[in-house]
Amino acid sequence: MSFLENAISAIIKGKKTVIKPIFIKEFTQDNKQLKDLIELSNKVVSGKKRLIDRDIILLKYGIDGEGNVNYELGNSFIPMLCLHDIRLQSEDYIAQLDFVLITYKFIYILETKKLNGDIEINSDGDFIRTIKSYAGKTIKKEGMYSPITQNERHVKILKDILVREKIIKAIPIKSAVIIANPKTIIKKTKCPKVIQNLIYKYDQLITLVNTELSFAKNEPEMREKQMYEIADYLVENNKPIKFDNKSKYSLTEEDFTTSKKVIIKERVVRQTLDDLRAEETVETIVKEVQFKENEIIKDEVEPEVVVAVMDVYNTLKEYRLKTSRDEGIKPYMVFSNAEMETLIKANPKSKSELHMVKGFGDKKVEKYGEEILGILNK
Repeated sequence: MSFLENAISAIIKGKKTVIKPIFIKEFTQDNKQLKDLIELSNKVVSGKKRLIDRDIILLKYGIDGEGNVNYELGNSFIPMLCLHDIRLQSEDYIAQLDFVLITYKFIYILETKKLNGDIEINSDGDFIRTIKSYAGKTIKKEGMYSPITQNERHVKILKDILVREKIIKAIPIKSAVIIANPKTIIKKTKCPKVIQNLIYKYDQLITLVNTELSFAKNEPEMREKQMYEIADYLVENNKPIKFDNKSKYSLTEEDFTTSKKVIIKERVVRQTLDDLRAEETVETIVKEVQFKENEIIKDEVEPEVVVAVMDVYNTLKEYRLKTSRDEGIKPYMVFSNAEMETLIKANPKSKSELHMVKGFGDKKVEKYGEEILGILNK
């Protein structure tokens, strides 16, 4: 049985069904768009994952704000029908309605905003948002598109649709912007009165609706049948937006495949841990990681080559450590990190080529040449 049929049945029996908030289309934390984004984030391995994760945070933030408004409505004891997240399309026009409240006297459209920072509305009606640090220092000020203008456009589209469909004739449709962040401060004393009366904090919402109902107590009452007709129409004609996330983030097959760069990065991290276990200094480790990332390991290098290069790198380090201990000298006296890096890049095949590597003179070539060339050739 539809909402309208329920209402008709109650009216026939002489009952008034709307005596408290009734959610015809309920708010839920189980958001499909959020689920899809989280699932996508778990699959994407490229840098685009950061963009997706940023949007997940913003979406969670918005859902949390709508949850605050929903709580206030559910505990208001106001006789009304409530609908959350209705999207209507009329020709080329789209109305996205966060909350629709259908009372006996009027329809209220609420645009919810959970904004960071403080909101100031100047005498021209411009919205200016101030972002502050935890210490209270202003980080930046920025203008923002008026949510009042946005919501009024949606109200006009809704009214045009309902009148055209002959569902309403002269029922008032009111509009309000609800700031759903409890920490946000709204400064609206300097703005035009008409704007002051359209923007409220979420904890002022119930007072707002009750005040409007009090003002309209002598106005004609809407029949319950019509209230349910409006609710039924909105639910039946709700057109949820279908997000094409692959297009939005310009995702390709490569974004879902662990790239060579990722593989290389993982190997660099593992090698860094090995270096720490070997009790190298932090400065040495940083230099070595930078060398491996920036000099040897390039995106175009195949993972197999990376493994081979790192094997040579580690083998040379082991040889240097063993030799220095055998001779009772410091490892850098066998060859320094810089000389080892140059050595690997040069990759000499003979003693004559080894002579051309910076830092390898006659004495070093004669003393360590055979072993070094053996490691490199292997």
